[in-house]
Amino acid sequence: MWSATGDLIFKLVFGNERSKRMLIHLLNSIIDSKGSPIIDVTVRKTELTPEYLCGKEVRLDVLAKASDGRLINVEMQRQSDENFIKRSLFYWAELHSQQLPKGGEYYDLRQTICINILEENLFKDDRFWRTHHMSDDETHEILTNMAEIHFIELRKMRGFKEDSPITWWVEYLKDPHSETVKKIGEFEPTIKEAVQMFDHVNSDPEAQEFIRMREKGIRDYNSAVKSAERKGRKEGEARGRKEGEARGRKEGEARGKMEGKMEGKMEGAKDMALKALSMGLSLEQISRLTGFSIKELQSLDAK
Repeated sequence: MWSATGDLIFKLVFGNERSKRMLIHLLNSIIDSKGSPIIDVTVRKTELTPEYLCGKEVRLDVLAKASDGRLINVEMQRQSDENFIKRSLFYWAELHSQQLPKGGEYYDLRQTICINILEENLFKDDRFWRTHHMSDDETHEILTNMAEIHFIELRKMRGFKEDSPITWWVEYLKDPHSETVKKIGEFEPTIKEAVQMFDHVNSDPEAQEFIRMREKGIRDYNSAVKSAERKGRKEGEARGRKEGEARGRKEGEARGKMEGKMEGKMEGAKDMALKALSMGLSLEQISRLTGFSIKELQSLDAK
């Protein structure tokens, strides 16, 4: 059975019309609606293109538009890396800007919300859920509610609370068939419904085939990337050796020429020193002319 934290499983469970009630419940458990809960949403479909199935392109997991115009993206992420926060900001910016068609009015822009559900920990503290807005550094006054980004780290949540729906959903995502989720389902029918939807997706042959294709696509893509990296590394090493040998030859030739010139200059200086000695110039005068020390000149004179 596939995990509920798989991005494609998550999409199949929450990203269809039959799941609308569950999705609304999940969103309202996360978003601070300030007395304006989400009443209805339109789920925006994202086609499972061949590029998506092969893992070559990133697609939004669940994208919904609330009836009041709020745009909400929910991402399920199994692995977190140093670039994930930048990626989340990029998604928010892309979604927010797409609201405004050419010639549109800024007045028409509505709040854009990104919800990131993470299987791996991203932040260092023990909080499992954090919400970010644009605010003043000193007074913490919110600049605007147009941007809202959530990070929910599943592993950090310890025990559900009966008055906290977000903890019900975290327990569900961690394990839809746990005893804890079964207990929650006894007083919250939406969670029970979500378990049934999860089982339906896992038993649906077409959904299973999509998931297998997705998993295979990711493996093949990662394998191709690693193969390309190995090939690039080998080619780089070979090219480096070749360039190093060529550079070594050039440096050797240059060094030989330089040494030859130095030897030539040295021989010329010796001839000059010997001629000067034969002419009867003092050792001090010859030293100043040739750069030889008195001791070196005495050695030459002895020869």
